[in-house]
Amino acid sequence: MVIQHILHYLAEHPEAKDTIQGILQWWLPGDLVEWEEGDVQAALDALVARGWLMQRQTALSQKLYGLNREKLEEIQVFLRECENTAEE
Repeated sequence: MVIQHILHYLAEHPEAKDTIQGILQWWLPGDLVEWEEGDVQAALDALVARGWLMQRQTALSQKLYGLNREKLEEIQVFLRECENTAEE
């Protein structure tokens, strides 16, 4: 579920880049779910490993995450499949 929220945000805001703190504050809806930083970090790590997110270190040794635009079409297919599965 965290992965889907992150990918939905990035599909709508493909230029977005942020740290985990910014992702928790801005990318994830906070009204219904209290997101655990460890769960979000695990989702980010999985998305980086899959090649859907890019990660780089900032000068302050923070990790900055953003969409790998080359994978946007693949991500959109994944999100459509998730929606179809949820409807069944």
